[in-house]
Order: sequence, then structure tokens, then C-alpha cells
Amino acid sequence: MSRPPTEPEDPVPPEPQVVQLALCTSDPIATVRRYTEALGFADAGGNLFWGERISVLQDLDEPDAACLVWWLVGRQDFVQLELFQHSRPPQRPQDPGRRPSDHGWTRFGIAVPDFDAALAGMRSSGLEPITEPMLAGGLRRVAFHDPELAVVVELMEEGVALPGGVRPRFYDLAPALVSATLSVADLDRARTFLVETLGLVPVPDVVLHGPQHEALWGLAGARREAFVVRGGDVFLEVVRYDEPAGRAPDPGRRLSDQGIMNVAVGFRERPALDDLYARIVAAGHVVADPLPPPPAGGTYLHDDQGTSWEILGLPREFDAQYGFVPVPGWQVQPRWPQPAVPPAAG
Repeated sequence: MSRPPTEPEDPVPPEPQVVQLALCTSDPIATVRRYTEALGFADAGGNLFWGERISVLQDLDEPDAACLVWWLVGRQDFVQLELFQHSRPPQRPQDPGRRPSDHGWTRFGIAVPDFDAALAGMRSSGLEPITEPMLAGGLRRVAFHDPELAVVVELMEEGVALPGGVRPRFYDLAPALVSATLSVADLDRARTFLVETLGLVPVPDVVLHGPQHEALWGLAGARREAFVVRGGDVFLEVVRYDEPAGRAPDPGRRLSDQGIMNVAVGFRERPALDDLYARIVAAGHVVADPLPPPPAGGTYLHDDQGTSWEILGLPREFDAQYGFVPVPGWQVQPRWPQPAVPPAAG
């Protein structure tokens, strides 16, 4: 007796990678200098952008926006820090009363193999840690408030016990972006968006921070719940703070204002980006502008809790144009090679 034909299974969509952390700095020169000299990021160049599309993408109340954009890369493939400073509309400072528990992107974590050198470098750049270093899995961590970025930066000592382990080396550079943290009002809605819509991978066994680590950024005794998802080898930590309760951002806040603008997730393959865009639109999230024509590019969106995101598709041949490749420089050279860390495939 013949068997009935089986229904073909739906193809599993490719996993998106967290590719970019976008930051609005009040002093791009000071920020580039600090993160290259103290932590070992490499200058990846920059550009000037102006015009209506920047206004539309970033939802700015300025029909002809203008900004400086600069990029930094560490050891990871297809991961960058993107620095903005807007002149139209002029960047506004972060609310001085904002707490690390308040809603929105609140901090990010960087791993380095030489913790003592990085700590000394941050101090030499003018920053003192909020507390003394603390241990997590036998590895040290410490946090700083960066006044130009108006955000908490966590410095992590690298080792096999670090959540996610030692990040692969694509470039012969020291630092790796480990995580970014988002404070939200509703964890379930955030999980639905991150996992079902964006396609990020839940990692229920990963705990980036215990309650004791809240003291690192000045929230000793905080009560909170959290979950973690993964995009490539970068984690996104999503937290709901109950004490102190997270507060909504100023309704007049703009993406050009000082602080973390957003996080970008992306793919090397354009069809995967098109599929993600279709899922976002079908789920009813607000997209700033349609995707540009292939092969490269992206767009911005807000999820249903008002968090800003970018989605990006970038074939490798566009890496230098989009700031994912270190550039030779007379002031800053790639350094701190780690021969003990094997190169990543790419």
C-alpha cells in the first residue's frame, strides 16, 4: 500500500545577526578616541548624510536633516558601533534624571582580553567606574557612565565563562560587543517581537546579570525580571524593572538626541531581509520607509512598545562602504592581536 505524499516542511528562516549598535554622541572625536585608544576598537571611517530620507528614517521634525556618522569595529565580523552627531535638528542632551531602569536602550557590554589595560585606558580617558569591579563566573566586570554617549558601558573580562564564551576573531582586534540591554514595560510583548517577528534566538539558559550586578550601574537592590535572545554572537538582554519601576521616555524624545539610538539586525542575503520586512509589516509594526532596491540597504522601524530598530541587508562586497572594515590610519592602528583566539570563518 503506497503512502500518501508528505507535505513539504516550511523552510526555516535564516537567523538574523545583531550587526550594529547606533549611538548619538555629543563629541564624536572624544568617543572615537576613547574607544580606539582605551578599548582597542578600530576606526572604520565615516560619512556625512543629509536630506529627506534621513528625516524620514529617523522620524525627525526637520525636513532636511543633516548628521555626521562614524563607525568603529572590533574583532567580530559584521558588527559595528555607529556614532551619530546631528546638526539638523541639533542634538539635545539626555534627560539628566534618566535612570538605567527607565524604558528604552539603556546600556551595552564590551569584552576585552586584557581587563586591567582596558580599565586603565578608560580611566586615562577621564572616566572613573561607578563601582569597584565585581565577579561573574570568576571574571571581572565594571561599568562606566559615558558622558558623551549618556549611557552605561559595561567592561567585561573575557574568558570561557563569559556568557557566549570567547567571541571569534575576524579582525586582529581586542574588543567584542557582547550585549545591549533594553528596558521595557511588557516582557511578553517584547519576547513576541524579538523571537516571532525578528527571528532572534531565545537562550533561556543564559543569564547575563544577576541581581547583585545591578549595583554596577547604580541600581543596588533593584527588583527585575529579564530574558536574553541571541543574534549571531551578540546578546540582547530585555529587562522589566519593578523597583525602581521603569519610566517611559519623554514623548518628545527624538532619535537624534544623545544616547543609544537603536540596534540593527541584519543578513548577508537580500531575500532574508525581504522576508523579515514582510513579517514586520504583517505584524503591524511601524516601518519608517520601504526597503531600498537591492542589493544593499535597510530601514528603521518602531516595535509595539516604541523601541527603535534598524534592519539591514549587506552583501560582503559592501562592507567597506558601510563601515564594517578597519581603515588604515596614521593615528590609530589595529592592535592587540590575539593569536590564541582562532580566526572566524568568513
